Formats: sequence, structure tokens, C-alpha cells
Amino acid sequence: MQRLVSAMCLKMIFTVETLAGLGIEKTIGRQQRKIDNVSDNIKSNNAQSPQVSSLSNRATWAAGQPIDELMGMALAKPNIISLAAGFVDNETLPVEMTRHAVADMLAESPAPLQYGTNHGDPELREMLLSDSIAQDNAAAQTHQACQTPLEQVLITPGSNQLLYMVADTLLDPGDIVICAAPSYFVFMGAVKNVGGRTLGVTIDQQGMLPDALEAALQQLDDQGELHQVKAIYTIPYYDNPTGTSLSSKRRQRILEIARKWSKYHKIYIISDEAYRLLRYQGKDIPSIHHWDPHLEHSIITSTFSKSYSPGIRVGWGYIPNELVEPLINHKSNLDFGSPFFTQRIMANVLKRGDWNRHVTRLRKNYAVKQQAILQALDKYLEPIENCHWYQPKGGLCVWLTLPDDIDTGPAGTLLSTTIDAGLLYVPGQYCFPVEGQRVNRSTIRLTFGVQSAASIDQGIAILAESIAKIRT
Repeated sequence: MQRLVSAMCLKMIFTVETLAGLGIEKTIGRQQRKIDNVSDNIKSNNAQSPQVSSLSNRATWAAGQPIDELMGMALAKPNIISLAAGFVDNETLPVEMTRHAVADMLAESPAPLQYGTNHGDPELREMLLSDSIAQDNAAAQTHQACQTPLEQVLITPGSNQLLYMVADTLLDPGDIVICAAPSYFVFMGAVKNVGGRTLGVTIDQQGMLPDALEAALQQLDDQGELHQVKAIYTIPYYDNPTGTSLSSKRRQRILEIARKWSKYHKIYIISDEAYRLLRYQGKDIPSIHHWDPHLEHSIITSTFSKSYSPGIRVGWGYIPNELVEPLINHKSNLDFGSPFFTQRIMANVLKRGDWNRHVTRLRKNYAVKQQAILQALDKYLEPIENCHWYQPKGGLCVWLTLPDDIDTGPAGTLLSTTIDAGLLYVPGQYCFPVEGQRVNRSTIRLTFGVQSAASIDQGIAILAESIAKIRT
């Protein structure tokens, strides 16, 4: 406290001396007496006064991320079977592909070891945009030309930086992002970090319910809070945590709802498409970008973290024109450009055709693991009444709902029981927005990317045994 006040006093003295140079001596005297009085008061009350924190509100809002607690639990028991972490399988990491891409890249030029630009490598951006348009046209069975300028394509080190920058650019404290309930807790943490609010709406096996979204917007309008709604956040492909996918009709309906309710300003749809390529069954569905080709309401984010390598740390986004400059300005204050080295690696990977080959390999690997976890759930948890789960067709997550009397979080006994038995999962309560749809504390997010099929089976067996144990 004393140091804080001393700094304040120095600042005031500097101001007073500056004024004195302008001939304002009376002001100096008054200011100096005020300084003396403040200092005397501090000295007399210092023993009783609590220490004043120098942390910002944002530092306080950033606290309490569940990932820290979960990682601590895992590290305390290194041999635990983790169906919690959303990691990729080490056995599938593209070592040889990356080695060849790096060798080719450095043989061409030393430029990748230099700084890049804020927007990112033009060649990589152009290839990503072209690939996305081709995917959407194939999924929609159309031949729509690209209507998104390259200037609206932005590279970031993974998609999480872009999601954070979008939240920080759009939201003032108290502003609202509407999410599915449950939703991706890392993004909700970013919203909380900038002082925003998350409000959850109901889902089913096809993701966010458009009627529930519209009802939430109507209620906010009735409460005089519609002007604080800035975005609708979705993971339309194989959602994290639920594994659900938005149908084509729902994507178009959500876009229509965003347009309809943009009464005070634009309400954007943030379409987080990190898992799009991890499809094991069914047909691809066009991105919302397909129905909003000029990106009037859509912000599309994606990443190579799940479809190639998380260590490469390259993500990208397609951004509405009016947000490009604010986001580029924001990025200038963060890193003035994502790592150019890794961007050029991925540009070479794409040019060689290795990305598509690697995705084919990933699909085969993860399809086996997904089948293993769904079969284990059938085998071990089917007999438990009121226990059910979604049947995803891709991604890395399965959403499990247990009977209402079981609290899967730290306040219950199941989490500690399973950890002691050798299993870690993500309590579903961490995945619910703060407002809106109630938190279901009887839910679990399971991920299957890291473990072998045998370990997945063993882990679900431990879960079933732990449930039986706490209910006896």
C-alpha cells in the first residue's frame, strides 16, 4: 500500500513541478498539502488497511479455469487412464511428412526463419480458402465461386488465439455470447476473461435448438438486454463436448435468426470448425460460410491442431470485412504476426498433398477408437437406468449423462473414486455457460484420442465399477 501511494505522490509531484514551470505556484502549494495529508493518513492507517492488489479485473476474471485443476489431477497420477484431455494420438503424429516439408522449405529459401506479416502467409491463406470452398461445394453438390477476398483470411497460432481476439474485439464487460449448453469451456473462459457473459440454450442430438435460441433472444429483448448480445458461438462439426453436429437446415436457420435479431448491431455467428475433417461416418455438410459467402454475419475459425499436429500451432479464420482491421490491430499488439516458420511448413504440407493423406490416416485410427468407446459404454453402462449418451459420427468426444443422483464434479464422490481407481474424465459441469440453461451436474465429457482401444475399454469398466461403488 505504501509503495502504491508513494508512486501516486511522485506522479502528483511531477505534475505540480510542471505546473510550477508555468508559474502556477499556488496550485503547487495546494497539491503539496494534499500529498502530505494523504501520506499522513496512509501512515496512520497502514497497519489496519488491507494490501491493495495491483491486478487488473481481467486477471481476476481469468482465474478458475478447470483445465488447470484437471491437469493437476492427471499429473499427480502419471499412470492414470485419461479420457479427459483432448490430445491427439502420439502414434499418428506426422513425423516423416513434417520432416520432408521442413527440408524442402529450407532448401528453397531461408525466408521462413524471418518475420512474417500480421495477416499470415499469402500462399497458405489462398490454399486454405480454396480448399474450404471446394469442401463446401462438394458437400452442397454445387459449384459456387469464392466470394471471400484473401484479405479476410487471417492466420493465428492455433484457433484459440483467434477466438480470444474475437471475444476481446466484440465484447465490452457485460456483453453476451449465446452458446449451446453444454459448450467448449476454453472459449467460455476467454469470454469470461474479457468480462463477457455466456448464456446457454438447449441442445439435442443435432446440436443447438434454433427455437431455443430464438426464445433466448426474445427473452433478452423483453429484459432490455438484446443490445448486449454480440455473438452466437457454435461448434457445428462434432461438437466439443457433445460430439453433435448441426444439420444443414439448422445452420441456415441459425443464420436467419442472427440476421433477424440484429436490431441494434450485427449479431455474429462464430463457427468453430476445428473438428470438421474428423468425420468417420455420414456425409459432409457445408459450412455456414456457404450460405453467407460474403461473411456478413459469420466468423469461421479452424486449426491444424486436430487434423495434422497441435505442436505446429497454425490456425486460421475467415473474417467479416469490418472486423479485419480491428483484429489486425489487436494482433499487432500481441505478436505482429504468427510464426512464419510453421506457416511455411503447412504450406509445403498442403502443396505436397500430405494433409489429405494424413487426414485419411487419422480417420481410420480414430474411427476404431470411437467404436471402442461406444462399444464399452454399451457393455458396461447400458444396464444402468437413466444413463445415456450421444452417438457421434466424428470428432474426439462423447457426452455421457448419468442418473440425477450422481454428481460427477468435485463436490460429488464419483470423480475422486474414479481417480483413485485409475481413470480421469472431465466433469460436465465445467462445460455449461454461466447463465441460461441449468447446469447438469450428472454429466461427463469423455475423449478418446490418446488412449488405445484396450485402455478405453478398461477406463469405461473403471467408470462403471466406480458408479456401482458409490451407490452401494
